Amino acid sequence: MKIAILGVGAYAIALSKVFNKNKENTVSMWAKFKDEADVVMTQRENPGVLPGVKIDEDIEITRDLAHCMEGAKIVVLAVPAGAVRQVSEEVSFHARKDQILVVVSKGIEPRTNLFMSDIVYQATKNENICMLAGPSFAIEIANGSKTGFNIAGPNPEATKIVKEAFENGGLVVVTCDDIIGIEVASSMKNVFAIFMGMLDGMDMLESYKSSCLAVLVRDLGDAIVALGGKRETIFTYAGLGDMLLTCMSPKSRNFTFGQHIGKGLSMEEAFNTMAVKTVEGIYTLGTITELMEEKHFHIKSLEVLYGILYNGDSKDDILEKIRME
Repeated sequence: MKIAILGVGAYAIALSKVFNKNKENTVSMWAKFKDEADVVMTQRENPGVLPGVKIDEDIEITRDLAHCMEGAKIVVLAVPAGAVRQVSEEVSFHARKDQILVVVSKGIEPRTNLFMSDIVYQATKNENICMLAGPSFAIEIANGSKTGFNIAGPNPEATKIVKEAFENGGLVVVTCDDIIGIEVASSMKNVFAIFMGMLDGMDMLESYKSSCLAVLVRDLGDAIVALGGKRETIFTYAGLGDMLLTCMSPKSRNFTFGQHIGKGLSMEEAFNTMAVKTVEGIYTLGTITELMEEKHFHIKSLEVLYGILYNGDSKDDILEKIRME
């Protein structure tokens, strides 16, 4: 089975290695930009995002999107969230109706407030769109770490095909029909990672942080339901699994950003301390807040974090402010 992976970033490279472990798969990667493509083709790695991790020699790298997608059963969109719309529009010129489009980009598009799978569907009208998510850092997956993933989508045959192509001895993949819930969880976990990183930067004790985390889990469930998903999706790899990973690890950019805020830095100062300036949770906080307002639904933890970051509200008594009744 041919797998086309669009993108040559850290996560795209990690996924290429997973798919390529299944020797029944043939993997092709698409690089959009010439400068990046030249480096990746020459060095067989992307040193700017995943230094030292080599792309398998039998994986094709091309700048020709049509060629990359030709004959592929599965097309994986592994580009930054901000590029999903443009890439989806390019994909629409080459995609077949029987191809399965797998989205791994996470977030909500500003202005439209659409999730990534919604954007892909709007551009392609493909009925076989899936979302792949789970607790996974690119470097760990690229180095063969074992973890669990969910593959979510409305077409059970499509999710089954992706599961069989992706799952190997190191990974567990579980299918799911709640793509909305997976999208919400995958987006909001970055916001909550800022929240938990902030508490860590404030040197709050473990019991305090655990109490706040319990409220955030409740809030995630409320948000999933408010936006049309299933509450039980919290208890999946892509739900609680990914949330715990992102909210507890300094490897997460969002968590690290939150730590800087907790230590008293302004948002600008926090950005300036970071080597990688992309903090997905900041953008998602604004869009998810707008979505909640559209639904006339209040999530106190989001409101408290927004007030601290944008209005200079006090960080005192956070647990009391978000208390679970």
